[in-house]
Amino acid sequence: MRRAKASDRTTVIHVESGPLVYGPDVEGWWDVPVAGVSELTSTQAAHTEYVQRKTAQRPLLG
Repeated sequence: MRRAKASDRTTVIHVESGPLVYGPDVEGWWDVPVAGVSELTSTQAAHTEYVQRKTAQRPLLG
């Protein structure tokens, strides 16, 4: 974690776990972007807003 936090590059942290081993809730989420190509103006507008808001997103490192 120290190396990942100190790095100026993207770092992958791989943690092996088992489906039957208890783990606390990590309150994680998936980033599922709005479709980038669509004929619907509502989807195009939603994608534009997604891209704008994505620039303000800050990465979370525990």
